[in-house]
Amino acid sequence: MRPYLAILSARFRALLQYRAAAVAGMGTQVFWGLIRTMIFVAFFEGSSADSPMSKADVVAYIWLGQAFFAMFPLRVDAEVAEMIRTGNVAYELLRPVDIYSLWMARSIAARIAPPILRAGP
Repeated sequence: MRPYLAILSARFRALLQYRAAAVAGMGTQVFWGLIRTMIFVAFFEGSSADSPMSKADVVAYIWLGQAFFAMFPLRVDAEVAEMIRTGNVAYELLRPVDIYSLWMARSIAARIAPPILRAGP
């Protein structure tokens, strides 16, 4: 269990050190969150029918979606793809740990660190 926690911790710290990317990501999330909020508020104010959700619930839903958008697995881990493409995955197979658990620890860190940085706003 210790090797996986070490990989998780190292990957997590590596992802948190890109502050410029974090600030840009926060700005992008705020921009698109405001756009989506304005669109949904316009729908609320333009509709005469009863809505299944209140305006406050929809706004909260939008901002939670923006905060956790980075958790969606939209892309493959570039380092793992590079290891597979170049054949360096053979070195990973020689390690005394399960490769899939190792990659899972990397993936968990990659899915947790960005939302922490972007969930601030």
